[in-house]
Amino acid sequence: MSVRAKLFLLLLALSVLPVLLLRLNAQHTREELAEDLVHRTQHMLVAKAKAHMRLMVEDHAELWRREGLLLEQTLKIQALEVEKAIARKTPLELTGAYVFAAPLSEIKIQGQITVYEDGTAASTGPSSGGGSSGSGGPASGGQPRMPRRFDGRESLWYRLAMREKGMVWTAPVIDPVTKRVGITLSTPVNDPSGKPVGVTALNAPLSVGGPAREHSLAVSERMKTYMVDYRDPDCATKGLRIIGQAGAEEEVEDGTRGPGSAHHLGMMGLSTPRRLAPDDMSELALVLEDLGKGMSEVRQAEIGNKDYIWAYAPSGVRGLALVLVAPKSDVTADATLASTYIETRFAEQWRETLSIFAAGIAIVTMASWLLSRSLTRPVMDLSRAASRLGEGDFEARVEPSGGREMEELGRVFNSMAPKLKDFTRLTAAMALASEVHRRLIPAGLPAIAGMDMAAASVSCEEVGGDSFDVIPAAHGEPEITAMLVGDVSGHGLDAALLMATARAFLRMGAGQPGDASDVVAAVNRLLCLDTGGSGRFMTLFYLEAAPGRGRMRWVRAGHDPAILYSPARDAFEELGGSGIPLGVVEDRRFETSSRAWLAPGEVLLIGSDGLWEARGPDGSMFGKERVREVLRRSSGLAAKEVLDALFQALDQFKQGLPAEDDVTLLVLKAAPKEDA
Repeated sequence: MSVRAKLFLLLLALSVLPVLLLRLNAQHTREELAEDLVHRTQHMLVAKAKAHMRLMVEDHAELWRREGLLLEQTLKIQALEVEKAIARKTPLELTGAYVFAAPLSEIKIQGQITVYEDGTAASTGPSSGGGSSGSGGPASGGQPRMPRRFDGRESLWYRLAMREKGMVWTAPVIDPVTKRVGITLSTPVNDPSGKPVGVTALNAPLSVGGPAREHSLAVSERMKTYMVDYRDPDCATKGLRIIGQAGAEEEVEDGTRGPGSAHHLGMMGLSTPRRLAPDDMSELALVLEDLGKGMSEVRQAEIGNKDYIWAYAPSGVRGLALVLVAPKSDVTADATLASTYIETRFAEQWRETLSIFAAGIAIVTMASWLLSRSLTRPVMDLSRAASRLGEGDFEARVEPSGGREMEELGRVFNSMAPKLKDFTRLTAAMALASEVHRRLIPAGLPAIAGMDMAAASVSCEEVGGDSFDVIPAAHGEPEITAMLVGDVSGHGLDAALLMATARAFLRMGAGQPGDASDVVAAVNRLLCLDTGGSGRFMTLFYLEAAPGRGRMRWVRAGHDPAILYSPARDAFEELGGSGIPLGVVEDRRFETSSRAWLAPGEVLLIGSDGLWEARGPDGSMFGKERVREVLRRSSGLAAKEVLDALFQALDQFKQGLPAEDDVTLLVLKAAPKEDA
């Protein structure tokens, strides 16, 4: 991409991006505001619907309780009429009790029945106009209306009343005369001696719509009202047993269809009970717990993976409760419509903004293109000159032009080319010196009988002043092996050159007759000729080992003592000796020290101070104590593994900090006898 194109795009971005970002931020803010508004509206609508549904279910449950009290009073009157008929031995007439109850209650009694202990029965329904049926009892007569082979003594309400010896509620029950599902209230009747001789009962229609249905549209057109039996044994595992329902399927009055009729029922109740249960049965457990305590409550629970609002309350009839269920989506429908309207308005505003933005881009584009043309010529000149410079033409220059800033840039470029030429030449020289230094470091150590050796040198710059070497057959004697570790003061190219010179002198001296001190003294004299007055010097630890003779000799010229660890004694020993660095005083004799050759398992470390003087992130030094600990821990390993353990411990201590000094280590052990 050309400079002109880049500059054009830059100007365009600086002009357009701020406007675009501001617009996007405004859009994002509006969306957040709309989302918050919708969320708050939904929360408010749900809270309002919950309160309304709770009030509805509690009012309807209270109505049921009051109607129940009226039915109980009616049944008491009916029981008195039956007992009077039994005492007078006259035909039973139940219409009096029915007429008494009707004005006091909105519930229409759909059947009255009395069953005697001998199996005879008498009944009256709202449409029958009074009368009785049965045979062989004290109140026989009238037109029969009972089903064939009907035995009221097998009815649940009969058995419960006789067992409880008092008034009981039973639901759901099918009236044997009207075939309608209802709730039955029954009580025993006695002869003049007080002995129970039968049961009389009322059957009220199970209509659960009523007032709740009248107000349901305020919440949801799809709200359903259920009458449930929450004391059914299977409620906890299968759900609330539905006794009656109003809502999407309204009960009908003709007794032929709908959940309120007996069309789908057996003679004494539901053949296959319907259940009302949330997807999460733990929610059902909470509902059952509330109803068991006689509490009304409102909750949210899913049915078929859809969220519903549940409102429930005990009805006052034992074991029965009213439950209102409405889809949450209907409750929050107004908030959803508001959200849709807001999104539509935002979309319209966004389209208008895009139109204005497109026009603005066209204007800014033209202005940016014209401005970029006036600035590109000096830049293109610099670009072409830079290309030439990159190809190695250090004579490339530009004619400064294009205003004060561009002219200054041109002058800087012209002055940069000669400096870059010098830097390139210096870099090449450093690369060559680094390669020479790398080649002077032994790539591998010779295999010497009776010795296990490992060594490495790590420079802190491209070239370093540390070095090590191993020279077999020193002084022309095959049993003697010379090894050394040297450290030249300073770093960089000059230190590397001095180390290369010293290494050459040491190799030459080790090949001549004499001993260790003669070699070091000769090298010192030669180095003094090169370093006189420069302030440069070199420390050296020079060792001649003769495992076959069981001895080793060394000279320490200003270098740190070697460290020897004996696992058998768990003791450390330093191989020291007097001696000053090389290249300081020309006429100087050096002391030779000696000791027995290494015992099996002993470890000898010759190293430069770059190891123990290395500093960690907190400024503390690695120290020789850590070196000794690593030697103690790894003394049973081979020399190469001991070397690796030392460098690994150093890396962990420094935690990625760059090296400040060269590190050179040589590890020496006595080879196992089978390898000797």
